[in-house]
Amino acid sequence: MDKKTLMLELKGLSRVVDRDVRGLIFKRSAIKELSNAYEPINPFETLLDVVEDELGMTVQHNIYAKLSDGERIAFRNQWEQMRAHEQLRCLEQYCNGAVR
Repeated sequence: MDKKTLMLELKGLSRVVDRDVRGLIFKRSAIKELSNAYEPINPFETLLDVVEDELGMTVQHNIYAKLSDGERIAFRNQWEQMRAHEQLRCLEQYCNGAVR
């Protein structure tokens, strides 16, 4: 676990990443794998965008719903310092490495 993920874990990442977020991460991985097989015309790009949007909304909802006010502020401060691809990578690594 890298430093950013560890700091997010201390601020409540395990409560933000629930079954729904894990499902969306695994769905995104499957779509991305299919997407990599298509070169000229990729029918999976739109679906990948939809899943990533849904994932973002689910994470934001969980931050609001599952963290206290103080935790929410601390978590969001660090979360929003990360770029979108860093957030996705963090979630993927956490879901693939977390034992639940």
